[in-house]
Amino acid sequence: MNKLDELSYLVQRGENVEAVSCANKLLNNSCSVEEIVEAISRGLEVLKDKCTIENFQLLDVLLATRAMVEVVDECLAIRMQEKLDILAETYEKTRPNEQRSVIVIGTIQGDVHDLGKHIVATLCRFSNFKVVNLGKDIPAEKFVETAQAENADFIGVSSLMTVSMSNIPGIKEGLIKKGLEHIQVVGGGSAVLQSSMERLGLDYIAQDAFDGLNFFCKHSTLKN
Repeated sequence: MNKLDELSYLVQRGENVEAVSCANKLLNNSCSVEEIVEAISRGLEVLKDKCTIENFQLLDVLLATRAMVEVVDECLAIRMQEKLDILAETYEKTRPNEQRSVIVIGTIQGDVHDLGKHIVATLCRFSNFKVVNLGKDIPAEKFVETAQAENADFIGVSSLMTVSMSNIPGIKEGLIKKGLEHIQVVGGGSAVLQSSMERLGLDYIAQDAFDGLNFFCKHSTLKN
């Protein structure tokens, strides 16, 4: 059994830790992201074929799905982010050294999903915004402190998990306490889309990455 077949088998079996380890080894040995995706997809296809009305094992499906998600989050997302960073950094070197609007962006505390937020950050960098990317699992206070230190115009906050949404209102509350209510807070992510601006203390909810970028461009006081 070659390594790609092994990865497919591990996903099918729901062995998440082993699947992540196998995927990382493949990537370190010059295996492409596309090959990894194809392998984990094969694992799920095999499982789907085995799930019939007469023989349906919900636990097997859940474990296989968890293994797939962890491979994507812990292996593939990092590689994609690295490529996006290289592209954005190369582009920024070609831009004139001019004043730019500042966006502080991050994933709220309680959520460790990072890729969607990273795509937004990259789009904004290509649109000549200065982006301060805090990363994931970031407390509301850190958003506020960084926005103040960077003299930010916007804060972008992401949440894909409903359990983390209760931490989002703290951003606007912290801004108001520091007299920084002019900084606009934009939310995004599947969990945010299920809520409202009023409930989360947001100035806008972006439907997707490009919608968020359009908001930043429209409301920027500087030409980006």
